[in-house]
Amino acid sequence: MVVEADGTVGDVKVIDSGGPFEAAAVDAVRTYRFTPASRAGKPLRARIRAVVAFSPPQDTHAPAVDDGSPAAAGDGGNPGASPEAAPAAREEIEEVRVSGRRETQSPTEHRLGRAEVRVLPGAFGDPFRAIDVLPGVVPIVSGLPYFYIRGAPPSAVGYYIDEVRVPYLFHFGLGPGVVQPALLEEVSLHPAAFPARFGRFAGGIVAGQTRDPDGALLGEAQIRLYDAGAYVETPFANGRATVGIGGRYSYTAGLLSLFVPGLTIDYRDYNARASYQLDERWRASILTFGSFDYASQVEDGVEQVFFASEFHRVDMRFDRRGADGSTSRVAATLGFDRSRLEGSRFAQSILTGVRGRHGWPLGPKLDVEIGVDLQAENYTGDLPNRYAVRPRDYEQAVTLFAPRVETVSGAWASAVYRPYPGWEITGTLRGDAFTSAGKSALGPSPRVSARIPVARKVAFLAAMGIAPQAPAFAIPVPAVGYRGLPGGLAFAYQKSAGAELQLPLRFSLRAVGFHHSYFNLRDFSRNGESMDLNDTQIAASSPTQAYGLETFLSRKLSERFSAFSSFTLARAEIGATLTEPRSVSPFDRTYVFQIGGVADLGRGWRASTRLLTYGGWPKQSADGLTGGGRLPAFYRIEARLEKRWTLQKERWISLVLEGLNVTGSKDVIGTRCEEGVGCSNQSIGPIIVPSLGVEAGL
Repeated sequence: MVVEADGTVGDVKVIDSGGPFEAAAVDAVRTYRFTPASRAGKPLRARIRAVVAFSPPQDTHAPAVDDGSPAAAGDGGNPGASPEAAPAAREEIEEVRVSGRRETQSPTEHRLGRAEVRVLPGAFGDPFRAIDVLPGVVPIVSGLPYFYIRGAPPSAVGYYIDEVRVPYLFHFGLGPGVVQPALLEEVSLHPAAFPARFGRFAGGIVAGQTRDPDGALLGEAQIRLYDAGAYVETPFANGRATVGIGGRYSYTAGLLSLFVPGLTIDYRDYNARASYQLDERWRASILTFGSFDYASQVEDGVEQVFFASEFHRVDMRFDRRGADGSTSRVAATLGFDRSRLEGSRFAQSILTGVRGRHGWPLGPKLDVEIGVDLQAENYTGDLPNRYAVRPRDYEQAVTLFAPRVETVSGAWASAVYRPYPGWEITGTLRGDAFTSAGKSALGPSPRVSARIPVARKVAFLAAMGIAPQAPAFAIPVPAVGYRGLPGGLAFAYQKSAGAELQLPLRFSLRAVGFHHSYFNLRDFSRNGESMDLNDTQIAASSPTQAYGLETFLSRKLSERFSAFSSFTLARAEIGATLTEPRSVSPFDRTYVFQIGGVADLGRGWRASTRLLTYGGWPKQSADGLTGGGRLPAFYRIEARLEKRWTLQKERWISLVLEGLNVTGSKDVIGTRCEEGVGCSNQSIGPIIVPSLGVEAGL
């Protein structure tokens, strides 16, 4: 439960099921009053655990028996008087039903809450930028928000905000996330066997969950060296409704023009939400957000635009919580994506979608959910004059930008079985149907996962699943995709097993071995030295596989003193073809290791640091194959120092000094050899992001 600063109980989540007593336990807990936690004499919110025990009532009143005899005389000998009712009979019974979200114990999911993200160095308080601390996430280049997940390329990773699909989560380059941190409750990484409501991606799912309306005035604001942002939310209609609005604006373009004339990097975003509690069961809400990015370079008086994109989403939904513990959602989404192509040509798409799901408990040990969703996307693009370009270039433009309508529909059924305390076995049957330009394909997606305690503080974890995906561009770009499902669907076969241990000092350790196989999945060129992002990559790569071990050791970062360490030891391989042997993927990194810590120094001071290091890419031989050793390894250090002043109640203001890659390390991405000169490393960077800012909240 969350104990608020005034001692009342806020959010309540059931961790270990008490069967039919859950509702009564939650009801009782909400009436508790505590002496709030404090730091430096100031009350603050705290999350605690408590056990609610039940005992059978002692019945001291025997039930009355009607034997047909005349009523006994009451006071004064009045024969018509009735005997005094027993105290239990006089009590007026008030029925109270409370439902809450049961905390998942998924064997594949990694979660990061807002309190943890806020203190993570190098994340700049952004939940989405914090996911690279998790195991299984392999960056392409240090600092850039594109990564492989268990060997799957960026195009195979799906991004969702409140179940709404978005083309990307980050602003261009090293920019922050596209949603204000104050609106997000947590971010989750699903590397395999995703929840049933997610699908259509072979590599993994990154999902952001917005927090529930609080019913109280709240807000946060940040002013940093390169941007400013804020979010504020307030209740109205006697607390039944809330409305919130926020956004971010970057003044990087103006700063860069002072130091690098001709270079422009500009981004901005907006977020808004409104909700209304229709009755004790139903709530209506609308969420809208959007993002804009523009990056260009002027050379010889000509502006070269290398990224210009925007997207917008509006999601309207009705949510219901039933008295029996059931939950339902019906929602509709409208979206618009746009990207600038060469010159003044644009590609755009309009997205419409509807979805619905209903979950309910079939007893204390079994939960069931069913759902459907449908999306239609209308693509349009500005094609070049067919006589002004080469025939091959025109054919590529038609493949990517010709007008078309694509649809994808899915249905699923999922069940979570908890036969004993701590057990959680999840089975999912999902299927998706894809259509594009007269072509169609069906993608089945069964999944199963299990978490089984084998000792008091040890649990066995396992997961298996199949994940289909339509042909996708190498890097996610709004409104850019393949027409007509060329080559058919890609499939991933996901398998993992491991263990989770609860250690002393409230540390936890998760170790998981995995093996993923990918078929018909489009990726970058087999030869990393000749990678061309303009290549349409129509031909799918040969079968690939990734296997390895992931470990994650952590103590909650919201603790006064905490630490974490993640380690990924993996190998990604490309299968053989008729002309080329099996080889290591040109973007394979043998290991990724991180270690960091957070310390509350007292008097409002908090410091944190993190070390990241990973192995280099395989070197490319003259024939374009890997196997000639590795490029140099990379390491960088992040640091964060915060001084917070608490004003009154939950109002605060902070001064934050933070730096990404304070060591100034360069990332080696290749080698260049010249006759008579020798070979030299090609590197990017150093990519250094310093940040000095002021944050405030209420």
